[in-house]
Amino acid sequence: MSGIHTAILNKVKEELDKGLVDYISPDDPTRAGIVQIGPLQELGPDILRISIALFTNDPDTFVPGNPTGMDSNWDDDIYEIEIGSAITYNRRFSLKCRCLFSETREDAATARDITSDVRERIDQILMFISWSGIQSDDGKEKVVLGIMSEEYSTEMIQAGGPPDAYDFLIKVRFSVLTTRTGA
Repeated sequence: MSGIHTAILNKVKEELDKGLVDYISPDDPTRAGIVQIGPLQELGPDILRISIALFTNDPDTFVPGNPTGMDSNWDDDIYEIEIGSAITYNRRFSLKCRCLFSETREDAATARDITSDVRERIDQILMFISWSGIQSDDGKEKVVLGIMSEEYSTEMIQAGGPPDAYDFLIKVRFSVLTTRTGA
């Protein structure tokens, strides 16, 4: 049985795969190598060139001195909203994208442009996801409101550069509102 977190992550992965991998020409420099739920490990440089990892909450909030500067606590919240026999949750997620140009050796301007294009695509994909029908396997919890603007934040930083290669990190935090019925 999978819960609402899994259903939401699967939907986000499916949409990001479509918009960053499947429907992008293999020779497009902005095409991602992988979209994965959970941390990326033991992958080759061709896949890691542009890679995306999805998480429930934000794994960096528990790591001192995280490289993104997003260091506030970001656990799920329960809201007491007057809806008969229901509990409403603010379910939080994060996306970490790395654009590592160690093999392809783009110059600074090109690497920045590619990373900016990837960031823009990610924003557009997340904003236009249709959340209709996304629910837990038992049907007791469902998404009632897609990505909320006040909970949406994104940043892009340059993590490395010459003499080796340019390396950019993109991080996006977002949340969706779910309701659990029959509470």
